[in-house]
Amino acid sequence: MNANIMNRSELIYHTIAIISLVIVIILLWNFTSDGSYVEGKINSDVITEETVSTIYGQLYRMIPTFCGVILFSIVISFYLEEWLQQTSWQYQIIERHIAILARVPSLVVGILAVYFIFFHFQNITYYGLLLTVVLLVMPVTIQSTQKSIQTVDISVREAAYALGATRWRVVTDHVFPHTFSKILAVICTAISRILAIAAFLVASVWIYGSNSFSFPKSVILLITGALIVSVLSSLLD
Repeated sequence: MNANIMNRSELIYHTIAIISLVIVIILLWNFTSDGSYVEGKINSDVITEETVSTIYGQLYRMIPTFCGVILFSIVISFYLEEWLQQTSWQYQIIERHIAILARVPSLVVGILAVYFIFFHFQNITYYGLLLTVVLLVMPVTIQSTQKSIQTVDISVREAAYALGATRWRVVTDHVFPHTFSKILAVICTAISRILAIAAFLVASVWIYGSNSFSFPKSVILLITGALIVSVLSSLLD
């Protein structure tokens, strides 16, 4: 009975949150423009539009890399929690680095991305964008996946080992299924962070190029996608 009441209240709270986000998105959409007019005059900043198009092209190219970084982060998490001894110096060093990087605000990484775009626009390096994605995604993904793995009760592992299962079978048949929904939530969080930084990047370039506080509606679409994925992450978690 109490569980049903809790589930119903959580559903109500999520519904209120979603409605509030929809209202905010609608308001933002109505107050944005496509950059065609600024103060009643025609905006002929073709360079800005070309810059934004180039940025989107680079972001599309980074999708396979982004997927690879997420997969690699999950693999590292399982390696740290299931194979590496937590008392070893390797685990302690890696854990300290991950903890420090995970606490770096996303805005700092976004400023790093803006730096690569503004000052290296003519030669946007793949490694520069890769560094941005790694700093934005890997630490948080690894740390969150580790926490989800740690929620699996030790008795599950002990029972599997008692029946003669190997470590690989324990991870694939028991630990991973128990943490699957939480890992999906972690992936959604990473996608949300990427979409939010992409929106920040495009808005910064547009404002800088057009010399006005306006940005294209595609920024709202990116923000909307980030919010939708965030809501999905909260539901999965």
